[in-house]
Amino acid sequence: MRNRAGLRLKNMRIHNKIIVIFIPLIVLPLFLLGWISYNIYTDAVISNTKKNMLDESRLIVTRINTVLSNGESYANLAMLDLNKESWFKGDAAYLQQEEGQNYQLRNRVENKLDFGKIIFPDIESALFIDRNNNTYSTNPRITLNSNKGLTSKMYSELLSSNGRNVWFPMQYRDFWVTDPGLPVLTIGKKIIDTETMEPLGILIVNIKESTLSSIYGPVGPVQSNGYFIIDVNGAIISSMDKNKLLKPMEQSELFDIVAPVEKLSEVQNYNGESILLTSMAFGNMKWKLINEIPLQELTRETRQLSKVIVYIGTFCLLLTVLGAFILSQSIAVPIIRLAKHMGKIKDDTLNWLIPIQTTDEIGKLGSGFNQMLLRINDLMLKLKDEQKKKREFELALVQEQIKPHFFYNSLDLIYVLCQENESATAGKATKALADFYRVALSNGKEVITIREEIRNLHSYLLIQSTRYADLFDFQIDIPNELLNYPIPKLTLQPLVENSIYHGLKEKEGFGHIHISGSKDENSLVLRVRDDGLGFPADGELSRLTEKDQSASFGLKSVDERIKLYYGEHYGVRIFSIPGQGAEVTIEIALSLKGEE
Repeated sequence: MRNRAGLRLKNMRIHNKIIVIFIPLIVLPLFLLGWISYNIYTDAVISNTKKNMLDESRLIVTRINTVLSNGESYANLAMLDLNKESWFKGDAAYLQQEEGQNYQLRNRVENKLDFGKIIFPDIESALFIDRNNNTYSTNPRITLNSNKGLTSKMYSELLSSNGRNVWFPMQYRDFWVTDPGLPVLTIGKKIIDTETMEPLGILIVNIKESTLSSIYGPVGPVQSNGYFIIDVNGAIISSMDKNKLLKPMEQSELFDIVAPVEKLSEVQNYNGESILLTSMAFGNMKWKLINEIPLQELTRETRQLSKVIVYIGTFCLLLTVLGAFILSQSIAVPIIRLAKHMGKIKDDTLNWLIPIQTTDEIGKLGSGFNQMLLRINDLMLKLKDEQKKKREFELALVQEQIKPHFFYNSLDLIYVLCQENESATAGKATKALADFYRVALSNGKEVITIREEIRNLHSYLLIQSTRYADLFDFQIDIPNELLNYPIPKLTLQPLVENSIYHGLKEKEGFGHIHISGSKDENSLVLRVRDDGLGFPADGELSRLTEKDQSASFGLKSVDERIKLYYGEHYGVRIFSIPGQGAEVTIEIALSLKGEE
C-alpha cells in the first residue's frame, strides 16, 4: 500500500506534486502556528528580556560608577593643582588681598578648574573657597548666595573633615549650584597643604542628576518602563520621570523585593499589572538601580504577530493552490535545467556557457548569466594584468625607497659639514634625511596626501640644495586647499631629481626649480619647472625614460603609476624649449580610481 502510494506520487506531474505536498505543509502548520506561536515567542521574549535587563543594568551601573569615580578624580586633581599655588600657602601678601583684587591668581585657579572639566566632562560645575573666603569657580552663577553656604551644615562638615572626599546626597540647594531648580550630587573636599598639612580651603564639585539619568536606555525589544536609582532609605534620587525625584517609592512592598544586591523578579498585580523588576546595588553609598518593564508591554507584539501569521498563512495557502498550476510547468522545469548547468559551472570552469532554448525570463536569466561569465573572465584577465603591474611598480617603489646612492651621498654631505664645523647645517641635513625616509617608507602605504609628498620633496630638496649650494635654489608654491588630496607616493620627487641631474647640473650658471599646483573642476595639476638645459627637440617622454632610468625610477614609470591609480586620462606631460628649461606637468583626479 505504501509502495503504491509512493509510486503514484513519483509518477505525478510536477504541479500535482506541488499541490499534494505543499497543501498539507501549509495547512497543518497554519493551525498549529497560531496556537503555539504566542507561548513560544512570549517565553523567548521574556527570557531574552530578563537576560538583557541584568546585562544592561550591569552596564549602566558600570557607567554610573565611572561618573562617580570621575568626580573623585576631579577633586583629587584639583587638590594637586591648588597645592601648586604658593599664594594659598600662608604668603603674607596674599592674606592681605581682598576678594577680586588678584585677577592673575583668579585666572590661574579658574583655568585649572576649567581644565579639570575638560578632562572629566561629567562634572557640571566646581567651586573653590580659600581661607579668606575668596571664591574661584567654573561658572559665576555658582557663587550666588555663597554667604548662605558659608553658614551651612555642609560647610561646617567639610571644615571638620580630614581632607577625604565627602559625598553629599542628591538634593535641591539654593547655594553653590548653577541652577537651584535642578538637583545635584555634590562632592566636597577640604584642600590641605601637602607639605604643612594646613588647610587651604574648601572644594565643591557638582554632578547634575541628568548626567546619571542620561545613561538609561531601552532594554530588550521594548522601551523599558523606566530606570531609577534609590538610596538606602528608598528615596528616588535619579529618574527619567523628574516628578519622582527625591520622593519615596510608590509601593513600599517593592522595597523588600529590591533589597538583595542583585535581584530579578516577576511581580504580580503591581498597580493592576504584572511587571519584571530588576534591582542592582552599587557604590559606597548603597544605591540601587531599579528597572521596571510591564509584561503586558512585552507580549503585545507577540499577540499581534500571532494574528499576522494566521492571516498570512491563509493567504499563502490560496496563493499556493493557484500558483502551483501556473509555476510548475513554466518555471520549475526550466529552473531545474538551468540549475544543472550552473552546477557544472560551479564544479568545472567559468568557460562553460549555458545553452539558451527559450526567450522568457529564464532564457534571459541564462543569457545574462552567460554574459556575466564572459565579463568575469575578461575582468579576471584585466585584474591579473593590473595586479601584475602593481606588483612591478611596488617592487620598483621599494627599490626606490632604499636609494643607496642618495643615502650614501647624504651621509657624506653630513660628514663633510661636521668636519667643517657646520653643525647647524649638518643637523638640518640629518633631520631632512630622516624626514625623507620617514615619508618615503610611510609604513608601507602606497598612497599619501599631497601634504606628505610636499614634506618629502622639501626634505629631498633641502639635502640637494645643501649639497649643490652653488647650483640651484627652489620654491614650492602649492595652495593649502590641495594638501589633503591623495597622491601616489614619490610622484613629484622623481621629476625634481630629473630637473637637477638632467637640467641644472649640466647648465652653466645658477638655476631655479619651481614647484606649483592648481585645481580645476575635475582634476589637480602639479608642475615642476626649471630653467636648465631642457629636453632635446625630439625628446619624447617614452624615448627619454626608456633609455634613462637614473631619474628616480623613471618618468615613464611615474606616468604609468598615475594612469594605474587614476585612469588613462591622467598622467605626465612635458613642455620644453631646448636650452631654456622644461616644465613637467602631472594631472591627477580629485580621488583615486574606484574610490567613489
